[in-house]
Amino acid sequence: MRHRVACRLLAAALLTVLGASVHAEEPRTALGAALGPWIRINQIGYLPDDPKIAVLSSDQPLSGDFSVGDLKASIGVDQGAWGPFAHNYRLDFTAVRSPGRHRIRFDKVESPAFSIGGDAYAKTPAALLDFMRLQRCGENPVTGTKCHQQDAIDTMTGEKVDLVGGWHDAADRLKHMITTSYCVAALKLIEGDGAQAEARHGAPLIKKLHPKPGVIYVQIGDDRDHRPPQTLWDDDKSDYGWGPGGPRSAWPATGKPEGPKYKNQSTGMASLAGRCSAAMTLSGDLDAARSMYKLAQDHPGCAMSVPVLAPHYYGESTFYDDLEWAAVELYRASRDPRYLAEAVAYADKAGDNVWMGRDAHGHYEFFPYVNLAHWRLYELVEAPVQKRLAEYYRLGLERIRERALRNPYRIGTPLVWCSTNDVIAFATQARLYERMTGDAQFRSLATEARDWIFGRNPWGVSFVIGTPADGAAATRPHHMFFKLAHHLPVGGLVDGPVTKAINDGLKFSAFEADPLAHFQSDAAVYHNEFADFSTNEPIIDGTVSLLLLLDLWEGS
Repeated sequence: MRHRVACRLLAAALLTVLGASVHAEEPRTALGAALGPWIRINQIGYLPDDPKIAVLSSDQPLSGDFSVGDLKASIGVDQGAWGPFAHNYRLDFTAVRSPGRHRIRFDKVESPAFSIGGDAYAKTPAALLDFMRLQRCGENPVTGTKCHQQDAIDTMTGEKVDLVGGWHDAADRLKHMITTSYCVAALKLIEGDGAQAEARHGAPLIKKLHPKPGVIYVQIGDDRDHRPPQTLWDDDKSDYGWGPGGPRSAWPATGKPEGPKYKNQSTGMASLAGRCSAAMTLSGDLDAARSMYKLAQDHPGCAMSVPVLAPHYYGESTFYDDLEWAAVELYRASRDPRYLAEAVAYADKAGDNVWMGRDAHGHYEFFPYVNLAHWRLYELVEAPVQKRLAEYYRLGLERIRERALRNPYRIGTPLVWCSTNDVIAFATQARLYERMTGDAQFRSLATEARDWIFGRNPWGVSFVIGTPADGAAATRPHHMFFKLAHHLPVGGLVDGPVTKAINDGLKFSAFEADPLAHFQSDAAVYHNEFADFSTNEPIIDGTVSLLLLLDLWEGS
């Protein structure tokens, strides 16, 4: 007991030293003028060559000019009503390229400050990686404490298996291998020591998921960790049947519906094993990668997370993209032509992203939302295959564009649970398409999708916690370190807006007085509030996806 108290005191001291205490006040720029109008802008800023479009939103019709530095221009025509606003105007200031800090002004209203310059995003990746370090399970470099050292016990055999490590998935203490496998593979594609260090942290757990032929674990822990008492990870009192704070459950993928009460709809192992294979190849372990690839090929279909107390689970419906990713990475590493031929075959079966253009989709149904394997394969194949791969990307992008052009914020992705994942996937696919083909027709829409994440949205809030530090960003996330340790998990990307209907269906606790109430609508809601886990909970997969997008953006 004395050792545990000492560790908790050390953790508290470290958090204080790190300067991560939470400020109680709401973001000063979140609401703007009490009665509007409101200027919505990407609060991080823009690279000089970026398209630059702010949105001026109002409850009343407007006319006149806006200004940015030396630029003065008309606000343009009314784009019509959308969401909470009856009138919206698109302010194009692409011509402004001068480096420095800027504000947009209209009448007596001004936007938050933002940067223009080649270094506008220089500090953002570090914040995203800070969040990933905080999420580490096993041994945490931020708090200096260890957790979940007894992970885990196989739910089918009762065997003890070593599954220590990885990351906690979100605010939960459980670990989803669906997202962890993606994070390792995506991090390996990102330049920089910080991303590579996080990939090295996660990779050992991916290897341990597959201890013998025919076995791969999809989840460590489950929603029993939601029961009281609420604690930090190093003091987890959850009881999985072996006593409070004891070993947690290791759920093997079985290829069929799983769950003691609520059943998922699992159909195979390929979605998980294929992605794990890609992660292992990128991490340099070809033996593990080949074994996981064989497992994926032998068990086509999708492995889903396992519900226990509640019916919610991550329910993928696609797996050919994961088989393609596994095959193309194995070819890149081995140059075995068999893998290239299989990658092309799987690419054609995966096709385009069918979720793009839909009004809604299931929770994690098409994860990870952008098929990175098409991009990884493109440079390795002949022109006819390249044409097909580019077409798969273009078709989805065009369907998103058709939806986006119907509203002034140019948001064309579904506003479902974890909507920020979809927004980032669209922007990523658009950037990759341009890299592959040289066709820049989607660049402006990709920029507007990126800008949505950083505050150019109806709420005027960046969906990256505490980022930028001097702007209006999520500050009251659904995260235990915020609630219990007064530590703001800076850099975590939150789930983002959902439709009011979805939010109402996931509202299990009363929300406090809402300073963003004026900006809520049936179309979409977002609450900067701990109780709202459907819009304000940070996620590791979305955070890594944003990190990859920024890396691709600056490297293009």
